[in-house]
Amino acid sequence: MSPPVVTRRTLPAVGFALLVLVVSLLPAPETGGPPLPAPLGVAVDKWVHAGSYAVLAGLLAWARGSRDTVVVAALVGLAVAYGCGIELLQTLVPSRSFSGADAVANAVGAAGGGAVWLAVAARVDALTERRGFTRP
Repeated sequence: MSPPVVTRRTLPAVGFALLVLVVSLLPAPETGGPPLPAPLGVAVDKWVHAGSYAVLAGLLAWARGSRDTVVVAALVGLAVAYGCGIELLQTLVPSRSFSGADAVANAVGAAGGGAVWLAVAARVDALTERRGFTRP
């Protein structure tokens, strides 16, 4: 079995993962001013965590190009592990700390991103098949 090849499709996932790492390890800004609203009773920062990891999982799945649920689940697991690793690294930053709630938001977002990828990929496959095209 040959090692995986880094392709152009991999670069957005790697770039976004690095962006998440850098932003997550910057010192936390001072909080002040009026509190932000909590859509559906969930704090805004948890929505940001979930959205970020949904994008990361989606980019990983897109980079792999897989429609296999097991492969996408493994990529979601990779995104979750990455998020947990970052949460642990935040303990080394004086104004940051590990947050179990952030880790859960990361996991929920990654799972959602993987599910959206599978749904969109299935729909695209159905449309292309109906029009007589085949996926490479």
